[in-house]
Amino acid sequence: MTRLGPVYTLAAGAAIVVALGTLSATTSPTTQKANAQDNQIDTADTADTAAPAAPEVIVTAAEATPTPEATKTAKPTPVKADYAGRVQGNGGLIAISIRNGKAVGYFCDGKIEAWLKGKAADGKVTLSGPHNASLIAQIGGGRAGGDLEFGGKEWNFKAPTVKKPSGLYRASAIVRGAKVRAGWIYLDDGSRVGLTLVDDKPADVAIPEPGQNATVNGVEVDPQDVDEFIGGL
Repeated sequence: MTRLGPVYTLAAGAAIVVALGTLSATTSPTTQKANAQDNQIDTADTADTAAPAAPEVIVTAAEATPTPEATKTAKPTPVKADYAGRVQGNGGLIAISIRNGKAVGYFCDGKIEAWLKGKAADGKVTLSGPHNASLIAQIGGGRAGGDLEFGGKEWNFKAPTVKKPSGLYRASAIVRGAKVRAGWIYLDDGSRVGLTLVDDKPADVAIPEPGQNATVNGVEVDPQDVDEFIGGL
């Protein structure tokens, strides 16, 4: 076979390059435009078929962890209630009355007494009084039960609900120029206790029958029920 010389080889390569350049230059503008449109369509199709991005959800720490206030369930507290019972280990009686969130209490064993006042909320009664007297009781199920502190001593008590004429009464008056203050507790079983002070000293005054007046130095004194005196303590 006869081999082509170097001159002929170079000439053939140059001819091929010229032919390709001529073919590229002769491509019509219409064909170029169509190719560009095809590329745009392919790009748009790809964008349309892509999955939409999920919306970003931001959860704050307060939303992720419920606060104690949000999870707490308030305990029911009666608008109006009266409790009276015995103080364990003392022999005295205790009475507690609630009126629209206000609360009063009275402890008496016939020799000493303590008047207390405070509030009732969320199933709990919290009271305080002179000489560091205090009372904390849970209420529910038709009774109040808790602890009483007075005179450096502490006792437990349980007091069921009571209805008139049982319950707590108080009297305050001026008799023959002397200041009179008295308190009485009546239980459903007929038990009762009270103490009358005349110028802040214990006086020998008989406990009146429920609904009747007490007699102090020959003068009748009208006992008031809780509705009459709770606002004045």
